[in-house]
Amino acid sequence: MKTIFFFIALLTFPLTAAPVPLLKTAATVNGKMISTREVEQQLAPAISSLLAKYPRRGEKFQRAFAEARDEVLEELIEHKLVLSNLEERKLQIPEYIVKQDVERFVRINFDGDEQEFRKYLQSTRMTRREFERSQQEKILVQSFKREQFKDVAPATESEILSRFKQRAADLRDQTEDKITFRKIYIPAINQENPVATQQEQLALAEKLAEEVRGGADFAATAETHSSGAFADKGGLWQDTLRSDLEVGFADIIFEASKGDIVGPLKDRIGFTIVKVVKISPGPTPALDTEMRERMRKEVEMEKRSVRYDEWIKMLKRTAIIRRNI
Repeated sequence: MKTIFFFIALLTFPLTAAPVPLLKTAATVNGKMISTREVEQQLAPAISSLLAKYPRRGEKFQRAFAEARDEVLEELIEHKLVLSNLEERKLQIPEYIVKQDVERFVRINFDGDEQEFRKYLQSTRMTRREFERSQQEKILVQSFKREQFKDVAPATESEILSRFKQRAADLRDQTEDKITFRKIYIPAINQENPVATQQEQLALAEKLAEEVRGGADFAATAETHSSGAFADKGGLWQDTLRSDLEVGFADIIFEASKGDIVGPLKDRIGFTIVKVVKISPGPTPALDTEMRERMRKEVEMEKRSVRYDEWIKMLKRTAIIRRNI
């Protein structure tokens, strides 16, 4: 993630010679500023995936980037509208609740590794205090939504069952996901041909991807061209756990279907083309008492969200909102 914001800055704003970057305005909501930095920080996870999917940063990348940026900006605008409303009521979230939420975030996303969390903060140019403030705002908005729109019809048994069925794939133990795939790996720097540029290596990867999509034998192409592990076996990676793969790479290929050819994907050291052979999802949890309660809350939260969205639309009609990106 270290390169994420270099690319964001490159794509959206001119570089300046000042040693300290100026805080720029992405939007204002009733006079309150949303900075471009806030947008960048929220964009980080999406940009990481987009940089891998679109090595050339071409038209498709620009379009996907703009969609992700606009979605983040709208979410921040909504948060500002709600927070302005809450300021009048002087509502606050106790500090210990915020700290518990941050600890849960680190536990879920970084397996409790504080060092990895600090690297994440560095990559997003966010201090821990800024991250805590961001989480506090999110908790405030969620708390407001629960309190303001609590008068909804209770979830029925059929709604709970339907929600569980709909969410089963997301609720599975993803650490137990397995995938079998073939891989062609083209290094950005060719040790056998040091004069080859990264652009030439990318062009080679794109050419091979086009060939295998056109019907060329993937295994034979891997044996001939791949510099990756198992190249001599046609690039075959059998029953590989999701947890044994890099997170961003795993997220992309597990979204594909059997037979799909994905890539070339870019990472720090090269370009990868993948053909999905088989995906074996991890086990789905049982619909026990705890899970049933979780589904009940989700159903009722969705009902609240419908009313919340209508309320937000009303606020937007009367608010003064200026978007600058």
